[in-house]
Amino acid sequence: MRVAETVERTKNHIARCARISNLLALWTMTTPEAELKSVFARHLYWAVQSSERLRVRLAELAVDVDPRMVLLEVGSDDLLACELASTTPEKIRALYGVALVNLRDSMTDHLNRTGALADEPTIRILSDLIASSTRIAEEADTALRLVCQIFPDIERASSSNEGHLAAKVPLRPARDSRFAETASNPNLTDTVKLLHVFYTDLELATIEACSRLIVEFPAMPWQFVVDMARQCWDEARHAEAFRTRLLQLGGRLGTYAMSYALWDMAAGEPVDVSLAVQQRVGEWVGVDGAIWQAQQLRFGGDEITSELFEFVALDEITHVSFGNKWLRLVAGSESRVRVVHDLALDKRSACGKSVDGPLTFPYNDWACERGGFTESERDELRGRFLKFGSQFQNLDETQEPARVARRR
Repeated sequence: MRVAETVERTKNHIARCARISNLLALWTMTTPEAELKSVFARHLYWAVQSSERLRVRLAELAVDVDPRMVLLEVGSDDLLACELASTTPEKIRALYGVALVNLRDSMTDHLNRTGALADEPTIRILSDLIASSTRIAEEADTALRLVCQIFPDIERASSSNEGHLAAKVPLRPARDSRFAETASNPNLTDTVKLLHVFYTDLELATIEACSRLIVEFPAMPWQFVVDMARQCWDEARHAEAFRTRLLQLGGRLGTYAMSYALWDMAAGEPVDVSLAVQQRVGEWVGVDGAIWQAQQLRFGGDEITSELFEFVALDEITHVSFGNKWLRLVAGSESRVRVVHDLALDKRSACGKSVDGPLTFPYNDWACERGGFTESERDELRGRFLKFGSQFQNLDETQEPARVARRR
């Protein structure tokens, strides 16, 4: 196989992976079953990373492409069938049972036909993608079997009270019938409530928000898609970890109210405002909140949940840095960043979030620095904390062991 042929075949793989990634981004928003949202987010990252690895290989072969702009050289009826699928089982069968199989077969044929030594870098990438595509198909099948146990009639009826959503960005993301904005169980422990809120209102909601950014703003650079897909993967891991811990503690999904606030705050906004609402402000509050929660849980004796929040906090710092990086690129000036930041605060205030007076959680300068806030921005936040403090205070570590002992 000559260079020209391996280039064309690689471009076709890239185009299919990019189209699959966009499809999965839509499905995280329009598929109601919570367990599948995190699976689709994981596989969205797989599809974007597959496109990116192949794109880098093409650049080594002196061809530069934006994966979203590459046209398929062969028929794509299988991908069209995915886009037309409405029920959850139809989606799984169309993508993982047909389209992904066709992609794997095409990659296998390419691998077997190209030069074992001359084109070894391509062969290594294709070998990895073929193996990992088999793995994600197995993950999807396992998740679907779990969902079918929870919703036995899923082949005939949607698990959502709103029915099946069209394959476009929805007015609000789909939620299965276990979840409601008014659900409340007074017998839940504080930790189970916390995990439930983080699962539904933060982790799953952020997957949906990042997916919306990918779909709604196709003019953004490809590396923006790479960053948003990485955040989707991180949030999927967080969601699955919170769900697992919630169940370990005797909790059950749907026993506490969920909210659309994160979605509603950025609805209809341009990309810079959306980034400020979600990544710059929302994730920044999430960083301080996760650091604070890890501390409280550790002092309270729950080391398992505390360790989970420690890892989450560090991932969220990266997400803040994504937001600041892309916001500054889009805004073009620090004055515009300030305007957009204030608009984001107004959006949060309209949704009942605190923006004036005390910070929600104690200030962490090191996290803000790593998250991409400038020195002047950190000075402003530090000054607000010194003046007003925070709504939630750090515990005194020297007194905490005695306090816990007394409580027990």
